[in-house]
Amino acid sequence: MATKGKILVVDDEPLVLKLLTMQTERIGYSATSATNGPDALALLEKTPFHLLVTDIMMPGMDGLTLMQHAVAMQPDLECIVVSGQADLAIAVEAMKLGAINYIQKPISMMELEVSLAKGMERLALLQTLKKSQQELHQHRDHLEQLVAKRTAELARINKQLQEDIKARKKAEKEAEQRRQQLIEADKMVSLGILVAGMAHEINNPNNFITMNAPILHRAWDDFLPILEEHYQEYGDFPVAGIPFSEMREHIPELFSGILDGSERIRKIVFNLRDYARQGISDMNQDVDLNTALRAALVLLANPLKKATGHLTINYGEGLPPVRGNFQRTEQVIINLLQNAYQALPSPDKYLTVSTGQDPINNTVFVEIADQGCGISQKNLKRILDPFFTTKRDGGGSGLGLSISAGIMEEHGGRLEFNSQSGQGTIARAVFPMINSES
Repeated sequence: MATKGKILVVDDEPLVLKLLTMQTERIGYSATSATNGPDALALLEKTPFHLLVTDIMMPGMDGLTLMQHAVAMQPDLECIVVSGQADLAIAVEAMKLGAINYIQKPISMMELEVSLAKGMERLALLQTLKKSQQELHQHRDHLEQLVAKRTAELARINKQLQEDIKARKKAEKEAEQRRQQLIEADKMVSLGILVAGMAHEINNPNNFITMNAPILHRAWDDFLPILEEHYQEYGDFPVAGIPFSEMREHIPELFSGILDGSERIRKIVFNLRDYARQGISDMNQDVDLNTALRAALVLLANPLKKATGHLTINYGEGLPPVRGNFQRTEQVIINLLQNAYQALPSPDKYLTVSTGQDPINNTVFVEIADQGCGISQKNLKRILDPFFTTKRDGGGSGLGLSISAGIMEEHGGRLEFNSQSGQGTIARAVFPMINSES
């Protein structure tokens, strides 16, 4: 029978060790026990474990020292420390060393189970991120090989075109293959930018949120009776510049805000993973434009926030679905949003994003209006040309809108632009409604 994970339990008290081992096995984990640090390290040399549950106070080698050696031996090992002493300094030190929780004896079965589940969840997330990074490097290397190969083939095809007009059919086939590769290349460029920003957001900051919030909450619960007694005896007093009588009501809200922030990070990671999925070619999906827009806004939340303090989102009600591919539709919206916020000269300029439908023309659309620098009429005529860009010095490839236009053609739709220099731009992605008879 499969277990939830392999756990190494270390405690110098035989009764406590036996109790911890029985509790972890009862909730579905495979547990191995040790009574001291050296024995635990010997086990770690022979066997990989998912989690380490260790007592702090042990003779010879304390739990924190054991944890440091254990993580050095098995970098993916998640650690939980337990102690019979309510010492906040030790708890903070444990968290700094990477522990996912600090549990005080007598151990709550519920708290232990939640901590173990959290550890396995963190381990799974880290493994997923590592796998994604490996796949990203593999795709990049593979793409470089394909580009080199296709470049050589293009030279050969061009030479053949001079000799035989019939070779055009083969050139067109190769061009279509290259266009598909460029779609993935552009997606990987955008994804690389997003992953770089996300890595900063989901590392240590989120660890401190998820690990330290429960400790702080328990500390507040312990302090509250003492503070309440002081308040009843001596009257009100300030806490962080706010009267205690008011502050005690707001503390739970503050902890709730911390947990909401952690959930926000989780949603960003989820949407990023969904956007980065490879091999999606199904063009027969029913795509909801509002859902695709929400997913794009989650991924671009940070750059949008930096670019403008006046972002307005209007979701059209009762929009019929679009027949096509969700990820490619999202890619078009992301490219249009990136062009829009990059055109804003300062955060006081407005950016408005809307979805809607045109019953007369039987279409639905995503419209993005910015108060940016605008586009000259000369450049507006070339905006969809491959490799045309006015942002070459800023790293622009000139592929985003060209690829987006190709995706819109696959959906039977089109891109529309209305702009003048210095007066902003209105970009619209227009999709045909699904035929009710289809």
